Amino acid sequence: MSIEIARKLIEEWLLQRGFRIVDKLSEKEIVLMEGNNTVYLRISTEEFPTESYIIDELSNVMRNRFNYNKAYIAFPQSARGLINGKLFRSNRVGVYIYDLSSTDPERAVEELIPSIPIQLQQGIDDSIKKRIDDLEKAINDVRNSLSGINIQPLTKDINELRDRVMRIEQIINELIERVNKLERIGLQATGLTNTTAQGGSTINNELPDFLSNNPWIEVLRRRGGGNG
Repeated sequence: MSIEIARKLIEEWLLQRGFRIVDKLSEKEIVLMEGNNTVYLRISTEEFPTESYIIDELSNVMRNRFNYNKAYIAFPQSARGLINGKLFRSNRVGVYIYDLSSTDPERAVEELIPSIPIQLQQGIDDSIKKRIDDLEKAINDVRNSLSGINIQPLTKDINELRDRVMRIEQIINELIERVNKLERIGLQATGLTNTTAQGGSTINNELPDFLSNNPWIEVLRRRGGGNG
């Protein structure tokens, strides 16, 4: 479908109803004046549109919706049964239906859904637009800065640090195991000492009271051990 033929048909129909063309943003986008209202018009030329295609077109219009008092999308006749009126009205976007095969210029275009006008607050819009532009610039600056960083050396350092930490953990585990072994050996030696001491005290306890503390008993015990 020719965009030039569709645009000419719609422009002539609108001009007959008091609209004035003030700008042509692209082959498919026109800005008009209706009294004191600015009107944005997007022309769709898809012969066999789908519901998803229509929603995409609505999304494209919504990018500029709040820059104009009114906004319309012109769809070919084949899209008539696919238009979600509730969706368009809730977004305050109107719909024109055009028929290139019509022989009557007055009926070649139809306003299927009127656009609900909005009041523009130019000062606020410019301020918001400036803030959005500043944010986009800041995001691009950060993205460019990050893309310029070479992370390969950082990755190498991180891997080396990870290896060192693993080696340190292994050494600590080995030290803990050695300490545990030394503690077990110490406990066994302490047990043997206590057993020997307890054996000597047992012999002393078996003697009568008047001999238990006699120094000659120890001398005789040593001699007896030497002869044995």
